[in-house]
Amino acid sequence: MLKRLIGILLLAGMLPACTPEMPYSHNVKQQIEELDRTLADRDRLEAIKNQYIDRIKAKITPGCSEIQRYGIYDNLFDEYYQYNLDSATFYAREKLEVAYRIGTPALKFDAMLDIADRYVLSGMYVEAQEYLTKIDTTKLPYELLPRYYHVYHAFYDGMAANTGDPQLKAEYRRLKEHYQQRLYEKLGEDDIARLYIRTDMLLAEGKAYQVLQQLMDRYETSEATRHERAILAYLIATVHQQEGNTEEAVRYYTESAIHDLKTPVHEYRSLYELASLLYKAGDLERAYRYITCAGNDARTVNALNNIQSINRILPIISESYNTQMARKRSQLNRALWGVSILSLLLIAAALVALRDKRRAAAAEHRTREINEELSRVNSRMQQYIGLLQEANNIKESYLGRYLDLCSEYIGRIESYRSQLLHIARDGGKAELQKVLRSTTFIEAELNEFYAKFDATFLHLFPDFVAQFNELLQPDKRIENMPGGMLLTTELRIFALIRLGISDSVKIAGFLRRSVSTVYNYRVKMRNAALAGRDTFEKQVMNIGRLS
Repeated sequence: MLKRLIGILLLAGMLPACTPEMPYSHNVKQQIEELDRTLADRDRLEAIKNQYIDRIKAKITPGCSEIQRYGIYDNLFDEYYQYNLDSATFYAREKLEVAYRIGTPALKFDAMLDIADRYVLSGMYVEAQEYLTKIDTTKLPYELLPRYYHVYHAFYDGMAANTGDPQLKAEYRRLKEHYQQRLYEKLGEDDIARLYIRTDMLLAEGKAYQVLQQLMDRYETSEATRHERAILAYLIATVHQQEGNTEEAVRYYTESAIHDLKTPVHEYRSLYELASLLYKAGDLERAYRYITCAGNDARTVNALNNIQSINRILPIISESYNTQMARKRSQLNRALWGVSILSLLLIAAALVALRDKRRAAAAEHRTREINEELSRVNSRMQQYIGLLQEANNIKESYLGRYLDLCSEYIGRIESYRSQLLHIARDGGKAELQKVLRSTTFIEAELNEFYAKFDATFLHLFPDFVAQFNELLQPDKRIENMPGGMLLTTELRIFALIRLGISDSVKIAGFLRRSVSTVYNYRVKMRNAALAGRDTFEKQVMNIGRLS
């Protein structure tokens, strides 16, 4: 009877809930699993990319001619194009400086188009237009005309997406279609970009099925590069999605995402489109993981349109994911109740066994082993509960602050836009440029953002500074905060590490510091560690954590 009751308790309260089966074919599931493996291997893929970029940079030597230097900068711009927006813009500017020294108009226009292209991607439309208006189309070489039309097409596409004025939106769309048509006419019949443009035009008309076979033929050819295959797979998926074929859309979004991550690039659409479809299919864990990865990459590359698209669906997926986690915590609580009842039953069984003198010694020994095992199980359960509570508190705190900041910054951006309109109307272009060149607004916003980050973090970990100092040698401890700050830059770096963000590139982007600066701070703190530099960051990760 006791064994039968134990079996019922184990089945009712302790078995984990099964993950819902995805409603897709075996081949599609295998592709999604390959995408998971690619995501897990991402650090290695990006290391290979960075090593390749370093080899290109090594070619820049004092003996380089200006033409050679321009070619190297152009190569670096291409490598950073969808990988790191700031670096791509930097090398585009370097190209422009070299072009001015060489004095060749074609090279100047090439560099200006590169800068304008990257400004459009980051939403800096005013700056992009300044460069575009400097380009004299009467002197623009014929081979650069497609790029010129492409940048203007992307420029007006972004302007249309970001204006709330219906009349302006209609005008921007008309101009976008105008430059799209001019671009289409300039591209050769065999140019793959012509196929991209035609697909985009047919998608807008709801007739993209007409070009599906052509996309498939090009995708299956061995001549297509990995980056081209990523774009083609994305377009094929978009066509299938428009036609209502969700399984094929998932398949090709997955293939596109795999190619994007293996290239690798940070500016893409496939992964968050896939996350949206998986969310609708009920695979919340993958959807949350994919949308989080896509959001981090979009913020890394500062792709404004991607960030806006992700922000529209991220709260929905996050809320559903959190609901699922709450359900799992409820199941865990039921399991704990089952363990508690099981413990009582085992104690009763032990008391009964003790009355049996003939089996007293064996029963006592067995009961002691069982009780020790239960103690270890309970200890592990408490650790898991502590970790879940900590993760939940962090998510709730930062989600609340994130929503508050989004709402607050939308209001500030609207106020700032109104201020710029007023200045443009009353003070003219010169006064507007003066205000736009000033960094006071951004610096004030950053200072307030960091202050709110500090306050939120110290609310979650009130003893962080004291416990962090305990890990350092006495003469290396951080005692006084300059300027009334809650956290210094060093403390913010290790606050982010405590939150699970250990990548120096991501930390540098968050704090607006160079990667080398972040690396130097980390090395400095490790060298000041009291118990040894090798375990210092692991000790930081344990600050405030239940043991």
